Amino acid sequence: MKRHRLLLGLAFVLGSLGLTSCYDEPDFPLTPNLTFRGIEQRTLRNPQNIRYDSLILVVRFQDGDGNLGLSETLFPEDKEPPFNSGGEFFHNILVNVYKKVNGQYLKVQLFGNDLTYNGRFPRVSTDARVEPLEGDIRYSINIFENRSTDNPLQAGDTIRFDAQILDRDRNKSPVVTSDDVILFSK
Repeated sequence: MKRHRLLLGLAFVLGSLGLTSCYDEPDFPLTPNLTFRGIEQRTLRNPQNIRYDSLILVVRFQDGDGNLGLSETLFPEDKEPPFNSGGEFFHNILVNVYKKVNGQYLKVQLFGNDLTYNGRFPRVSTDARVEPLEGDIRYSINIFENRSTDNPLQAGDTIRFDAQILDRDRNKSPVVTSDDVILFSK
């Protein structure tokens, strides 16, 4: 009986290894690719009772060499030029916001500058292997309600986002556009 179980277990292990060795690695380009997956919206209040929209932009990525993300705590080189604070490539996700005005989307301006939600996302893979990777990035954006006339975003405004990512070789993905969001409506 023990011999039978041993042979059965060995057959299962060998069969599993055989199945995994048949897996073909995907062939993605070295420049990252993005597709828009969705945007999640929740209107909340912080402890000071200020209303805000918690938005999560979800994009799907594919990258041929897996060199996405920056993690300066694990990889000190991720805070060296050109990825240093204030450097041209400090941000690896670039997010612009557009407001719908009279049926057209206009880039939102704040004090004469484009309003952006650029940021950094951590390394997708923490080992040094060069391998194709695919997955989702969930990028959080909070927009606080401010009824000041200087604030370009008000309750009821329809907005959308453009997003783009960069890999550590500074290759830029195509730009993807989100669905519309009506501010402070959920």
